[in-house]
This record gives sequence, C-alpha cells and structure tokens, in this order.
Amino acid sequence: MTIPRLYYVTAGLDPETAFATWSAVLAPLFEPRPWARSKSLPTGSANGVILGDMVIAKVAFEPQAFLRDAERIAVTPGHILLHLYMSGGFTGMISGEQTSIGPGKVAVIDLAHEVRTRAFASNTLSLVVPRTMLPDMGTLKPRLDAARNDLLAAHIRSLQERSLQIAEDEVEATVAETADFLKRLFTQSEFPEGTARNADDDLLSLAQSIIRDNLGTGKLSPDFLADRLGISRASLYRVFAPHGGIMRYVQERRLIAVRAALSDPLETRRLTRIAADLGFNSEAHFSRAFRQRFGVTASNYRRTQLEASLHTQLTSPEVVNQWWVDVASRARSAAA
Repeated sequence: MTIPRLYYVTAGLDPETAFATWSAVLAPLFEPRPWARSKSLPTGSANGVILGDMVIAKVAFEPQAFLRDAERIAVTPGHILLHLYMSGGFTGMISGEQTSIGPGKVAVIDLAHEVRTRAFASNTLSLVVPRTMLPDMGTLKPRLDAARNDLLAAHIRSLQERSLQIAEDEVEATVAETADFLKRLFTQSEFPEGTARNADDDLLSLAQSIIRDNLGTGKLSPDFLADRLGISRASLYRVFAPHGGIMRYVQERRLIAVRAALSDPLETRRLTRIAADLGFNSEAHFSRAFRQRFGVTASNYRRTQLEASLHTQLTSPEVVNQWWVDVASRARSAAA
C-alpha cells in the first residue's frame, strides 16, 4: 500500500468549483466563510501526505473566516491541529481564548473546542495529530512560549520537507519520533534539557531551522551557528559530529531543500534560481553535487516530478475525511 498523498489545488478552477473543493477538504475541521466585506468566495490549496495517524501538509489560502461549531466537534473532537504560519496569520477565538498568530508562530488548535477566526492571506504548514499522541493536559493553550514554539516550528518544517520523499517502511518510526517529541515538548520544564541525547536532538532541530533560513545568505559558519544558538563551538561540534561535521551537514541541507522545491508542484522558480536562492554559487558545482547525491540530474528529476504532477488528479476529499474516521476508531479501540 502506498502512502496516501493529498493534492488539493484550486488555482485555475472557476470560483464556485474552487470554493466547493476547498469546503469539502475542510469539512471535518472548519467551515470557510468570506470576510464580512468580501464578495469573493474563499479558496485555498493543500499539498501533503498521510503518515499513519498524522497528516502533514503545506496549505495556502486567501483571506477568509474559519468556523468550527458543535456539529464538527462532534465528528472530530480527538485531534490537535498544529498550524505553523510561514506568512500571514489570524485573529480570533480558539480553545476559549482570544488569540492572534503571526508569521513564525504555531497555533495549537484543540479541536475539542469551537473556533472562530479571521485569517489573512497565508502560507502555512499544518500537522494534524490525534490527541492520544500528546499527554493528558486538559485544554491546550493556543500559544507556546518562545522556546517551545521555535522547536515545534523546526520539527514541523523538517517533517514537511521530507514527507513527500519518505518511504513506507519509515512511516512507523517517523510517527513514533514525532509522538515522543510532542510529549517532551508539552511536559518538559525547559528546553533544551532532559537527557544529553534529547538536548542534542533539540539543538540540532534549532540549528536545522537556522540553517534552512540562511541557506542563501552566505552566513553559515560554525561561529554564526554557535552565536545564534547561544552555545560554545565545542558544543556545536559535538552536536554535528554524528552527521559528518557542520559544513557537510549544511551542504546536505542545501541539496535536500533543492530536491524538496523540485518536488513541489506549486514551485514556479527556474532551476538555476532555486539553486542560487539555496546557496549554490556555481551552477556546475550544484549539478555535480545533486547528481552525486541523488543519482539523477536536477533537470531530469524535476521533469519526472512535473510529469507526475500533471497526471495527478485532485485527491477526493473522501480520502482525508475517511482518515479522520479511521484514526478516531483506532483511538476508541485503544482506550477500550
């Protein structure tokens, strides 16, 4: 059985069809509504995968209001939506609190409660997990402190980046890894603490996020990373020792970021621009490095990805709707 892929792209559809598709995809979660003064029907697009009991997706949408009422709560109460805003944001009521979320922040949306928000045009990453993956803490607060927010954002970004390339035999371990991370995130007193291994893993996640944000700037050096992380160079070298060293890891992240961009059907930049934006100053060096790492030229890889996307039809909303039902059923069986 292949990993279910979610592909809901409404760009190019007529307004009514786009709205109907978007509404059907969101149906278990929210009812999308136009902004009060807007005459445009709200739309959005999502591209992601189902990984066992998790969904991870890249989601973009136009300004709109989102409503979660008692009817939807009755159908899908046992899930948590961890919603990272890369751009845009929203203001409104989640988990019984008036909340505002902006770029770089993760909204912790407890789906056991009503939601009434007004969102701006946004690009987001959404991770949906069953509540059973988190410790029993009652109603979750909609915002995290800065340290937890940054760690969760780093984890979500890393998971989304590799999700479309993940193999079937890696799904179970990936879900378990995320479950362990979330339990520590919501229960551990401070970060990075805990065991030495967990502390190093958390530092690596934060370093990975800093690296990802600076791939094209030319700033990436041991001194730069140590300063941003607030740790010594010796601690930094220890964290990266299992990964072949700092600059080798940076090179690997550049290649993975390029591959992720070439796999994204919503990516419109030219190949040379993507490589340059992600820190490759020489086209020849990039071409050699990509082929050596992935066994195919970057242009051929992108061509196969584009051909595949051209043959990919919009995923039926029933796929994700059935996922909600299956996960809830498994949670009830485990609790019985």
